[in-house]
Order: sequence, then C-alpha cells, then structure tokens
Amino acid sequence: MPITAYNQMAQTLRERILSAAWKPGRQLPTERALCDRFAVSRITVRRALQILEEEALVRRRQGRGTFVNARPARKIPIVNGNFSASVLRHAPDLKRSVPTMQWQAASAELAGMLGIPVGSRILFVRRLDILRRRPIAMDEVVLVGRYATGMSKRDFQAVPFEERWQARQRLALDYETQVIEAVPAAKPVTTWLQVPPGYTLLKETNVATLCGGLAAGLFTSFYRHEYYQFHSITRMRGQSLGIGKTNSKRRKTP
Repeated sequence: MPITAYNQMAQTLRERILSAAWKPGRQLPTERALCDRFAVSRITVRRALQILEEEALVRRRQGRGTFVNARPARKIPIVNGNFSASVLRHAPDLKRSVPTMQWQAASAELAGMLGIPVGSRILFVRRLDILRRRPIAMDEVVLVGRYATGMSKRDFQAVPFEERWQARQRLALDYETQVIEAVPAAKPVTTWLQVPPGYTLLKETNVATLCGGLAAGLFTSFYRHEYYQFHSITRMRGQSLGIGKTNSKRRKTP
C-alpha cells in the first residue's frame, strides 16, 4: 500500500504520542513549525493532523492549536463501513496474510446465508491483518464457487479486495448487508488474534450481493476492539422524522 508524505508525517507524530515522548495535554508545534521541520506543505501538515484527530490521539482547538489527548490510545476509524479506504488512510503499513485457502462443500448454515443449495462448491479463505507484528483483525471469506474461479492468495491479500475480486471475476456487486456486534472470543479466533477466551471482539458480518439479488460472498470479520472503531455519517438535511418508520441502508462494497 502507498505511503504518502502525510501518512509518513502522521506516523512520526503518532509514535511520539504513543511512546509518551509527548505527554497528554501538550501542545503540538504550530502548523508553520511543522512545515519547516518536515519540509512539507501546509496541506500535508493539515492532512496528517486530521488523521491523528480521527484516531482520537489529538484534539484541535480553533485559534489555540493542537493538543495531545488525555489517555491517548490509537484506534483505526472505519468510516461509513469502508474498511479499505480507512486502512489506506490510517494504517498503510498494515500487512495481510492468507494462512488458509481451500475449496469446501457449503454447510447448511453457509448455504442458508448465501441462498445456495447445501453442498454447493465454495471457496473458504482465512485472512489475518497484522500491524507492527501484532495481529489486529481476522476475517473468514466464503465465495460462491462460480464467482471464485482462478482466485489466488495474492488476490485475497489485496487492499482493497472487492475491486480486485470484481475485476477478476467480471462481477457487478450491487450492495452489502452489514451487521456489527460485540462477541466473546472463542476458538479458533483466540488463537489467530492471540487473545484469551471470552475477550471482547467486534464482529462484522457482510453478505455481498450482485445486481439481481444473488449473493456472491460472505465476509465475517473479527476486530480487536482496542485497535478499531466504527464511524458513520448520516445526512439529515431535507429528511423528516417519522415515528414507527424503519429505515434500511444499503452499503456499497469498499
């Protein structure tokens, strides 16, 4: 993944905050001083500071400057469910491995979630996301067999994956359904993420659906809660409040 100038600057400032070289409450150098120190433009400085603010490491006060947050702890914000764009912005040094990739027959549970006959051919892939040698997320990908022909481990390591998957299979994904919940860790997730049984994880379940309503893939992700947080933006302009109405939101694949 690309490491931009503002990513590099954000990483340098992040390390100073997390190592306690810069204490909570400390004011960061001015934008002008940071421009001079890193030999970058003011736009680059502002983008780097915005990244740290989104990660809750700093707070910016209008007219006063930027300050280290009390008890700073880095979390990667997943904005509007777009994992790929968020990781490219906040963790471009993240590495993805594919320890498991095998063809299987769909169980009754998987067949029901994907709307395919029991025993249908599926491709099962387990991926592990590693940040600075520490596993921070794991996901299990299940693709319907006819939409997984010729896929390789290199394909599944890609960030973003969905774009590559669609290009390789000549698919047109329409939407994903998404469910996020907190769950206690159990095997084999405890082993892969190196957490004790019962440890609280964020679990995200997505079903990727084609135009026409056919399910093409199932993505079940487990995130270590101390590294991630989910952000969403809801547009309210022009909307009226309705009691008793149920809204459903379709999320475009990242």
